[in-house]
Amino acid sequence: MEAPVQKLSKVLQSSAIVFLIVLIFSIVIQIIMRNVFNAGSVVLEELARFSLVSLVFLMIPALTIERKQIVVDIILMRLPRGVRSVFDIVIHLFSCGFSVFILIAIALIMEKNWNVRTPAMRLPNAIFYLPVALGILFNLIASLWLFGKTLTRKEGSK
Repeated sequence: MEAPVQKLSKVLQSSAIVFLIVLIFSIVIQIIMRNVFNAGSVVLEELARFSLVSLVFLMIPALTIERKQIVVDIILMRLPRGVRSVFDIVIHLFSCGFSVFILIAIALIMEKNWNVRTPAMRLPNAIFYLPVALGILFNLIASLWLFGKTLTRKEGSK
């Protein structure tokens, strides 16, 4: 199971890099248009917003898989290994629960607003928020994977 999850992490990172490049180019073009031609573009602003949101939410599961998300572990590192494992399990369960909660919230919102279009690019909300839903869904999968990995970890292993 480790190889598919690692491959998923690489795919998500690659997708996020594409969105980062689009974000950078849309901002640079917007700056040039405003300062040189004295004209802005709402399409570029919306594209930058879409790219930023996509970048952030697609990197969440990649960071979770690689355990590089922001962790305040000053207390956890001082706990005995057995107690730390219990905390790891609880943290993964909370992450799973939060992911399920957000996915349900997205589904409820999209029930009524899936075809509402964005103002500039005219994208339906279902497409605009697809990277958000995919990022949270893959975070759920990553958290479940880490939960299982923590449960099956030997006492002496890290």
